[in-house]
Amino acid sequence: MTNSSLESGIQERSDEETVRLCAANNADLYQAIFRAHGLPDQRTSAFWTSDAVAPPYYSNMTTLDRDATEEQLIEIDRLTDRLGRRPGIKDGFSMLDLNNNGFRLLFFASWIWSEPHRRSPSAPQGWVRVREAPALGRWERSWKESGSPTDAKVFTPALLSDSNMHIYGRLAGDGFDAGCIANRSPKVVGISNIFSLAGTPQAFRDAISLATLAFSTDLPLVGYDRGEALDEMKKLGFKPVGQLRIWLSDEGA
Repeated sequence: MTNSSLESGIQERSDEETVRLCAANNADLYQAIFRAHGLPDQRTSAFWTSDAVAPPYYSNMTTLDRDATEEQLIEIDRLTDRLGRRPGIKDGFSMLDLNNNGFRLLFFASWIWSEPHRRSPSAPQGWVRVREAPALGRWERSWKESGSPTDAKVFTPALLSDSNMHIYGRLAGDGFDAGCIANRSPKVVGISNIFSLAGTPQAFRDAISLATLAFSTDLPLVGYDRGEALDEMKKLGFKPVGQLRIWLSDEGA
């Protein structure tokens, strides 16, 4: 495929459509994580939610439709009553203004998109797919060490039997010094949880290669990032296609 064909593929999709696909893929990841913990979840065309206590770094709600704000606000009120506190909200279209609803804005980030590479890249050296529980435990320890400190277990062994989830790590001694996750949706593949204990940009390039090889070279790659991570992904060909916001309760802020 020529560069002009790739560019036309980008132009054929509206920004709203690409953001919808990004948000839906992220909701697929949430669903996999929650179900691997044995936690309930619900999904409509407007949002994904869970009434359970969320694992660290995960919200209780992600929005899936920019025009369904009324439904989403009703669901936020229901979740608040159900949980006895205001839930974490991932506003996938930056359409909700919750400043006067007892929430505070934690951060905003950009959804990112890369058209299919079509030609398979070479598998990066030293990386393996995590397939067994002991290896997953070592992977999570490195993930936490890289900047996600929590005493709670986030990634459970049930994820390893999910055919739409691939967890990768770069071997270092008896553990891992870098890692990422690729998750497949019907129309895209998501890249998330990229980390490197050495802090080198190579992990981003390797994660893109792994996600491309994981499921299908015909699917676009998506994710979300901010700051230096966003800068690195843009250098590697990803385009920001929309903005999301994370809201938390303002209690104790």
